[in-house]
Amino acid sequence: MALLDQLPALPNEQRVEAIERLIRNSSPVIRERALRTGAAVVSDERLEAYLREEADDVLRNAGLEMLKMRGARALGLAVRLLRDPDPDVVLQSVIALGHVRDLRALEPLRAALNHREANVVQTAIEAVGKLGDARAIPDLLPFLEADPWLQLATIQALGDLRSPAAVAPLARLLPDLMAGPLAAEALARIGGARAFHALARHWLRFSHELDAETMIGLLAHVLEGLGSTPRRPPELRGSLEPWLGDGDEPTRLAAARCLLVLGPGAPDAVALSTVADGPADASVLPACLARRRDLIPQLLAQPGKARSWGFLLAGRFPKAAPVAGLAAAVRDEVPPAELVASIAKAFKKIRHPSLADALLDLYLHVPSDYRAALAPLMATHRAELRERLETREDLDDEVRLVLAAQLALPARDVAARIVALEPHEARLRVLEQVSGQEAVVRLLPWEQWLRERPDVYARLAARVAAELSLRELVPYLREQLAARPSPDLIRAVGELGDRESVPALLDLLREGPGNLAPLVLESLGRVGGPEARQAIRRAILDGHVEPRIGYRALSLCAIEEDDALFRRAVGHPDWYVRLACADVLGRFVRPENLAALSQLAADPVGIVSQRAVSFLEA
Repeated sequence: MALLDQLPALPNEQRVEAIERLIRNSSPVIRERALRTGAAVVSDERLEAYLREEADDVLRNAGLEMLKMRGARALGLAVRLLRDPDPDVVLQSVIALGHVRDLRALEPLRAALNHREANVVQTAIEAVGKLGDARAIPDLLPFLEADPWLQLATIQALGDLRSPAAVAPLARLLPDLMAGPLAAEALARIGGARAFHALARHWLRFSHELDAETMIGLLAHVLEGLGSTPRRPPELRGSLEPWLGDGDEPTRLAAARCLLVLGPGAPDAVALSTVADGPADASVLPACLARRRDLIPQLLAQPGKARSWGFLLAGRFPKAAPVAGLAAAVRDEVPPAELVASIAKAFKKIRHPSLADALLDLYLHVPSDYRAALAPLMATHRAELRERLETREDLDDEVRLVLAAQLALPARDVAARIVALEPHEARLRVLEQVSGQEAVVRLLPWEQWLRERPDVYARLAARVAAELSLRELVPYLREQLAARPSPDLIRAVGELGDRESVPALLDLLREGPGNLAPLVLESLGRVGGPEARQAIRRAILDGHVEPRIGYRALSLCAIEEDDALFRRAVGHPDWYVRLACADVLGRFVRPENLAALSQLAADPVGIVSQRAVSFLEA
């Protein structure tokens, strides 16, 4: 581990020697990081030597892994090695090209399909499939008549290509006892109406001989992926219905999914119950119900998962949702939090006056943190809800005020009513819920409240000031920062860039609670300036702060004279520190920084190397 931590700081030759040692470590984490570094720093010549290593399997395998990790940068070397006289080297280059999945490898891989070694041909077939380019299908089809291992590789590749052009040749293999199951799975991955009809015909012809769970599951998968309800053989529904009661659980569930996709029918109730009893989540609409708008009333009338799916389906097809049924479903039980957005979507599209009461009932019964999801919906039913504010007697003063703000009643009137609200705690609860209503918030007497009751209002005022850039509140926030520091106050003066708060922040850094130090440093970094920078530098150099926090804070306000500190840290064992180094050194372009960025470009952590490379390319 010590050697691995030193790796980013070692000279290149020593780094390669360390990598050759580390790749033999039994720890997957150590070996992975060493391989990633090797992919960046090992030369093509040395990598090719690894691939040719006959006596050292570990080194040869490491060469292949490094080549794969190079991504698109592996293309040139891998394509060149396709012409190598050593079949094992060719095989490894084909494996790497299949992993990279670069379309520029298509033509070289098509040529590799003619290689004299069957292992190379089989791997090339699989690699062509991974590229996803249907132009290769004519090159692959002859292998469907070849030896079994090439035939099976070709079936897999045709499924990977997902082209309708492969449906007919694969369908001809369905009756084959060995290749048929794999061909059926490939057809299911291709999907579409042609694949569905091929699988349906095969099922209807050989259902008594096939594994029902597998075949019905593949049919369900293809049916759920179709863009519209397909034309279906009339006997298909009849062949699936018996499995709703006679099969094991996975088969019953697959049959239920098929029947629901196929459209309205007598078994809908049983099929719905079967799907609801399965593992499907209430927050996600099952694919088999995606087009069944006719089931919305039935789903809304049931509790639990079914009602949840009814809300989701109503959100997709609001015109098919019965207004009375939707209102009754909302009133019947408080829906799960994750469905509030879907309910809001349906209500937004159904502009019916009778939904206003249901919406208001929902608003009153859900927890306060749910209400934010409903707030944007208020404008849709604004006229009706404004009327309800006057007529409903079950609304307390706090709720009336929050709704008045969300319904865009005159901002001055709403602000005046908030000011008049007593006690302070009740006013604060209202303020928390209307803090996003800028027109109202800007009219409130924050300065007066901060003078009179800073203990009540300081934290919320800090959040509001930071969000709405209320710089007039900064003097009061600065005063409270010294008297009663809190994360909201520290964050606010940083967001607002208040230089005069630096002394108070420095006092907190020296004498305040240790748990506030990271936030204080970040705010100092956001404020910037000589004092803030020097304080952050001292904290880093004296070891009084976790390095990743200190370097991150300094990176926010660093100037050119700070780059030497970041250059010295490019070999730091913490990748987050090295990421901050890349950000700062990429900001100030000079030769020393470019050399350090080149070292970071070979970093074993992907995000660090990518950031450094992006600066070097720029």
